[in-house]
Parts: sequence; structure tokens; C-alpha cells
Amino acid sequence: MPILARSSGSLPGVINPPPIQPLEVPSLSWTDSQGRTTLLSDWENGWVLQPGTRGLDLPGFDFYTDASPQIDGNAMRGLHAQAREIFLPVVLFGSDRADFVARKRSFLATMNPYLGLGTLTMTEADGSYRTIEAYYVSGVEGDTGQDSSGLRWQSMGITLSCPSPYWLGESVHLDYGAGATGNFFPVLPVVVRDSQVLGATVINNLGDASAFPVWTIHGPATSVVISNDSTGLSFSVTASLGSSDVLVVDARERVQTAVLNGTTNWWPNLAADSDLWSFQPGTNNVSMALVGTDSNTTVQLDYQPRFLTA
Repeated sequence: MPILARSSGSLPGVINPPPIQPLEVPSLSWTDSQGRTTLLSDWENGWVLQPGTRGLDLPGFDFYTDASPQIDGNAMRGLHAQAREIFLPVVLFGSDRADFVARKRSFLATMNPYLGLGTLTMTEADGSYRTIEAYYVSGVEGDTGQDSSGLRWQSMGITLSCPSPYWLGESVHLDYGAGATGNFFPVLPVVVRDSQVLGATVINNLGDASAFPVWTIHGPATSVVISNDSTGLSFSVTASLGSSDVLVVDARERVQTAVLNGTTNWWPNLAADSDLWSFQPGTNNVSMALVGTDSNTTVQLDYQPRFLTA
């Protein structure tokens, strides 16, 4: 929804209010690690996002090149997307001094970096959204200049640091198994049958970068092999799962775990040549081979596509 400009005198009860300019933007909200959410582009609740937002699109890149004394120019050997910073200029105001102070203190509590990573969410008018994890760096130290604050308002230039440069799209959840009702690729579902399943499916990663899956396998099964045939990588579970067992294999960066029934480390039960592979951008041909199964065996897949822009 667009934020409409109002004359400076229209701020309720505000003396010497800040300049407020027209700005049409999607909805931006901040959620801290404890689940407290503040809508930053919400006139009715006292927040106005100002022109000057930075860092929402492409991140910076490091390029690794080699030069040869006999060949002009350089050869690019690789590149690396940098962590990004996002700058958000906002104005907070209250109906009176007490309302303003309470609102500011409540918001600044959610910016405490000691709480851990929070989440910035950009929501489009059609309801689609992307998120990025971040923590507060600077901008709300307290500026009492005439053009920066008043008795019932304050202008803030908030800088957030994002350890990962990627915006995350909406989560994708798929179910594979007898009687599964999720979305399947191709049209026919991959069905777990008695004794074994040899199933092939296609995952279309719409993101700009690799996406890392989380696999939830409900037993029974005596062995499991899940492969990305497009890249030639796979991982194998060499120990048996009972009918009540649930194994979660998490391939996400900086996580990479295999946990049985929520408590037991099953990393030693992955084959030595296993690779917790990712979905590459575009089409990925995936196969699942489970042995010793019955009609209760299911495989669940969850992942979030990653994007370079909001």
C-alpha cells in the first residue's frame, strides 16, 4: 500500500514535526528473535518510512581473478556475494509525549542485537513476501537536533547488517508417500510401496542461488538414498528406521545435521561419501530410493528459495 504524504501540521499533537515526503513502497516489517513485530511503513500506528532506503537489491560481490603475463586481461576464477547492510530511514511519532516514549522504548527493545538475529520482511500488495535475517548495527543512538527529533517524534536512520546476502522466498513443502496429498512433480506422485520405492521427481528452484533442503523421513525403512541426479550428488542413510522413527536430515548451510526423533545424533549413520546437496537454480532431477518400507513410510521436503533482491 502506498504511504500518502500529509502536511507537516497534520501529525496529531506534534509541534515542530519532521518533514514527511511522498513514498510508495511495499510493506516493511521488523520481527525480533522473540517474535515481536513492528510494521515500519504504517502511518496509522505512528511509523513513516522516508525516501532513502538502501540495500534492498543486489549485494556487493568479491571477484577472484588471475592474470597471465602472456594474455591480456584477467580470467575470473570465482566470485563471492558479500554480507549486506540495509539502511531504513523512518520517522516515529506518538499522540503525546508518553505515547511516543512508550512506543520508542518498546521498539528499541526489539533492536537489541544481544537477542540474536531478527527478520526484515518485505510484503508486496499481492501478499507475496521475502525475508532476510539481520541485526541492528547503528542509527538510533539518540539525536536531539532540531531536524531529527521533537517532543513527540524522532527521525531514525536504522542500519541493519545481514550475515547472508540472500532474501528468502516463501517456504516450499512437499510430501512423498502412500496417500500423500502435497504437490508433486511430475503430475503423478512418488508413491512409497511395500518393500521399496524408486521414485523420480523434478524440483524447480525459482531462486537466484542454491537452496538447501530439509528432509523429514518417517519410517520404516532399512536404507535410504536421496540423490540430485542433475548434479550427481547424493546422501545415504545406512541404519534402519523403525515404524515410529522420524529422521530429519538438514542440509542448510552452517547447520548440516541428521537427528533421529528430535534428540539422537545420526550423523555417523550417513554413508561416508554422502553429500548434503542443494537445489541449483532452475530444474533439479531428484530420485529417492527407500528399502524396507511399508504404506506408512513418507518423505517430506522443505526448502526456501533464495534471491539476490527483495
